[in-house]
Amino acid sequence: MTEQTRKLPNLFLVGAMKSATTSLHNYLDMHPEIFMAKDPWKEPNYFIKEMNYNKGIDWYLSLFESATTEKYLGESSTGYTKAPSYKGIPERIHALCPNSKIIYIMRDPIERAISQYWWEVQYAAEGRKMPVAIKNSTWILDTGNYAMQLRPYVELFGAENVYTLTTEALIASPEEALKKIFAWLNISLDHTFVKEFKIYNPSGEKVTRLIGSGLLSYLKETKFWLWFKHLLPVETRLAVLDFIRRNLSKPVEKNDEYREETIAFLRPIMQQQVQELSELVGKDFPEWKTLYGKS
Repeated sequence: MTEQTRKLPNLFLVGAMKSATTSLHNYLDMHPEIFMAKDPWKEPNYFIKEMNYNKGIDWYLSLFESATTEKYLGESSTGYTKAPSYKGIPERIHALCPNSKIIYIMRDPIERAISQYWWEVQYAAEGRKMPVAIKNSTWILDTGNYAMQLRPYVELFGAENVYTLTTEALIASPEEALKKIFAWLNISLDHTFVKEFKIYNPSGEKVTRLIGSGLLSYLKETKFWLWFKHLLPVETRLAVLDFIRRNLSKPVEKNDEYREETIAFLRPIMQQQVQELSELVGKDFPEWKTLYGKS
């Protein structure tokens, strides 16, 4: 069976990381006209050469073989908006699935960066204090540059085929947010099955920090770190790291001096980036309270 006769995905939820992509994925999958890739490959990251591209097209298309008559076949991979660390992804998606719809969910970029920092502490051996880590992490900073991440998709697929929404809007009124997406996809609006936002894959109040991660952090984003990261499968790497973890409680926000220092550093940078985003997509984002210093 050729690629042309097999079921190709035509709906991509491309991020951003730590912006409720898992929740939105699950909500979309509830609609009878949408089939979303299922666990353990909800987030296949197929179009990333450094991750699962070498598994091949047969593996990737097998993720959608159980679809029946759904209008949209989709997947959610936040790695698709982590340029320039991962390159060429919009182009690979467009080459295989040129008639696709792209959805990009975004969170207040400062809150997203802080959330990613804690993810890095938990899963990626980050041991530095928050301001130091974020100031020195192009990985975190680039992921939150929404205009830079989104522009290639707009240029390749056309603005009419790229839909943006915010985590804050989804949380405030999931039913309204989903109706807007369904209208854009031109599918039934009758399935208003979500009255209250449900958090999938939530961040906990406690994280674990690796023993020695303070020193390991200075290897992050070096050639050695990338070599180590891609040498072992994710499951093996996490299993090994579990042996050298210790519990760590997140500080209470109002008493967190590192958070305030981080916000002061990020705010002017990200306000400029969001201005570029607004020009790209033709909308403003007043719901991003931390970005604009609103309570």
